[in-house]
Amino acid sequence: MELVEIIKEVARGKDGATDLAQDTAYALYAAMLRGEISDLELGALLIAFRIKGESDEEMLGFYRAMQDALPHLQAPADKPLPVVIPSYNGARRQGNLTPLLALLLARQGVPVLVHGVTHDPKRVVSAEVFTELGITPCHSADEAQRRLNAGEIAFLPIEIMSPGMDKLLQLRWRLGLRNSTHTLVKLADPFYGKSVRINSVTHPEYLAKSSTFLKASGAHAFLLRGTEGEVYANPKRCPEICYFNAGEGRVLVPAEEGSIAEVPDLPETMDVGTTASWIRRALTGETPIPRPIALQVAACLYACGVTEKLPV
Repeated sequence: MELVEIIKEVARGKDGATDLAQDTAYALYAAMLRGEISDLELGALLIAFRIKGESDEEMLGFYRAMQDALPHLQAPADKPLPVVIPSYNGARRQGNLTPLLALLLARQGVPVLVHGVTHDPKRVVSAEVFTELGITPCHSADEAQRRLNAGEIAFLPIEIMSPGMDKLLQLRWRLGLRNSTHTLVKLADPFYGKSVRINSVTHPEYLAKSSTFLKASGAHAFLLRGTEGEVYANPKRCPEICYFNAGEGRVLVPAEEGSIAEVPDLPETMDVGTTASWIRRALTGETPIPRPIALQVAACLYACGVTEKLPV
């Protein structure tokens, strides 16, 4: 690749830049994942895409390159479709309930793969809560496969699932900005279409762009506005949850409108111990499951083939 020419195309600012063809974007991101681009050129490219934004064709090319670099996991035989949960943001204001969502699905016999970071200097990440609950990170893709086959939740750290993506994610702390990988990694599917992914966005303006991508890529996935960037439905007010089946989208759970009738019982603080203790009580019925999360679980059970009943 002629990196100088590519940089000249994408680094002319938001209004002056031109977009890459899908195949060029594929080759570029594959080279990034293999570590074949020097720090100088890589930094220039990441900042350029941050300023101009990725086109639909660029995202599809990046996505293809990412998928080609992922390990191949198999959906366990004679079980519902697995659910893939990305967890990269963590909690900074309230308890992180991504582990609750995963545990509720696993309790219904659904294979659950969670992939994400194991540490964030400013937030409580799902890996920490899982560990407090006795679910430790997998050390390899083979270990993740064994856990899934055994009916256990598998948490696969990004540094194991994709060392190349992990290195690109870590550049956030060096550059001070997120990059395209922070969006892409949440779309990863190690089952290559034999799963149901839960995808979320933080800002509502990205819903339309994400919807366009899921349609164009023929995804089998959910899309919602997440909670602090995590994929679980906001326990205080249910967001709209859209379901994409082979790229065809429809709303399965409408957004909750109006004022909040009653604030649910939630973890009093965001720390790991308090959150894990609250999740244990929720699983035993000592405290109610927030209705938005219960609706999200019901939607997943429908998409996985556990039930033909739509969430209500």
